[in-house]
Amino acid sequence: MVEKEMGVTEAREEFSSIIKDVQYRSGAYVIKRHGEKAAAVVPVQVYLDWKKQRKGFFDQIREIQGRADLSPMKASQLAADAIEAVRSKEVQKK
Repeated sequence: MVEKEMGVTEAREEFSSIIKDVQYRSGAYVIKRHGEKAAAVVPVQVYLDWKKQRKGFFDQIREIQGRADLSPMKASQLAADAIEAVRSKEVQKK
């Protein structure tokens, strides 16, 4: 899939062509606003696949949380401790 970048003004002027390209030729567009990437236009199947993967990821996280038998507060504390440990190792390397 070839990805094309364009500004908002050009995208607005070419919107119908962009949709046709995405729908019929599996094109992809990254729309920039003030030089920064702001949005993407991709084929709907790409979007649906992303949603499915994202849902699967969060379902897996919820399953693991259930098996771990941790309260949200305890899980947050463990995560904060792990982050602090990694950061302190990075500081020691410098």
